[in-house]
Order: sequence, then C-alpha cells, then structure tokens
Amino acid sequence: MDNSARDMRGLSRIESVGEISVSTSFVSSGSMSWDFCSSFCALGGFPYFGLQYTWACFCSWDFGSLGPAKESDCNMPCNGNSSQICGGLWRNSVFALTYPKRSCFKQSQMPSLTVSSTLPISWSIAAQTALDCLMLCEASADYQAVIFSGQQRLCHLLRFAYPPASLSSTDGDYFVRG
Repeated sequence: MDNSARDMRGLSRIESVGEISVSTSFVSSGSMSWDFCSSFCALGGFPYFGLQYTWACFCSWDFGSLGPAKESDCNMPCNGNSSQICGGLWRNSVFALTYPKRSCFKQSQMPSLTVSSTLPISWSIAAQTALDCLMLCEASADYQAVIFSGQQRLCHLLRFAYPPASLSSTDGDYFVRG
C-alpha cells in the first residue's frame, strides 16, 4: 500500500541520477517497465523496487510500512510493456533485486553522468593506496563505486554508481562494483 507520505522512500532528496530526474521520491517514465525500474534502482544498490500507476518507479531499502494490499489491487499494465503489471492506484508492485557477490575491484572509465542530491552521497576518507580504498568499499554494501585520488591520498566512496557533480572532474582511478 502507499499514500502521499510514501512507503518506498529510497530516492527521497535525490534530484537526479545521470540524465534521469527524480520527482520527490520516484522516477516517472512514459516507457516504464520492470527492466527500466530494476536497472535504475540497481545504480544505487537498492534491494527493492516498486512500480505504481503504470509509470512510477520507486527504489527502497525496505517496504510495507503501510501494510499489505491485495495482489488484485495491482492491476495496471506498465506503459512501457503492457504484458507487465506496474501497480495500481496507491499500490506498489514490489520486487526484490538480488546481486551476485560483487566487489569494487572492477576498474572502469569515469562516467560522464553524475548524481544530484540534497543529501550527502559521497564520503572522502584518507587512503594511501588504491587497495586501501578498495578495502573500505568492499567492507560495506552501501557504496557502489569509489574514486581513488593518489595525488590527494583520498578515497571517495560513492553511494551511487555515478559520482556527484562535485567529484566528476576528480583526477584518480574509478572503480565500480562489478
């Protein structure tokens, strides 16, 4: 079940992820589908995603605070794939995301997309080597990527797979969970 206070609030205070704008606590799309929503929520490592009213996608660490709804209340087809159900009026179709054991040891090109938020979405910690940085990231499932700046001897732990705009021009090695 859902109401205006929102049951699934993982995107609260996130303004954008890459080129996708976040409205209050959800993402809307004229081509919403299970694949779209699950891929979007995976950028933040969320364990759950929910779809509502044919076009809204929610990401969350938990759900169910407003109680369960009858499964038959989720009866609206996704506007991006009519063979899939995307919730109903104030009803979320909720799915779990599972991830294989993923380490932070996959070095990659720094993404050109960034995340905008009114909440902190990155943390900087002193680190002497890239391995020190990667060990910090490996120790917590909360981080989806890291930037190690050898020149500054800093490890930037990233909540999303994209950096905040303030770190997008940081010189360093970028590693993403992989």
